[in-house]
Amino acid sequence: MATTTERPAPDDPVRRILRAPVASIPAERSAREVAEELVADEVGAVLVDGSHGPVGIVSERDVVTALATGSDLDRLQAADLMSTELVWADPDDGIGDVARRMREANVRHMPVRGTSGAVAGIVSVRDVLDVLAAPAD
Repeated sequence: MATTTERPAPDDPVRRILRAPVASIPAERSAREVAEELVADEVGAVLVDGSHGPVGIVSERDVVTALATGSDLDRLQAADLMSTELVWADPDDGIGDVARRMREANVRHMPVRGTSGAVAGIVSVRDVLDVLAAPAD
């Protein structure tokens, strides 16, 4: 008998849709290296590593803004681009709740903190939208 995987629902825990491993980059890397990491990993954001874990996040929008304003991507560092106010989810948070928190915080990517405090994964607005806007069966 074949089994099918149930489609995640808004009340399901976000651990069902998180993506791991999470792309990350040291704070001193150039904006160009951030862009290369985004392309290589086919992701929309990377976490910026500090000595005790993530200290920020850089999205593709941050890189495009730097480029559009004439910044030198080889001189600008990840630390210069990153947003430092990380909004975290827990693996057991509901997908719908995470979507609301993303909207309230005006973020498109939310790291998920595991039980040990380490990064368990990341979810994007597209990940939650895929759940919230899924066609009814």
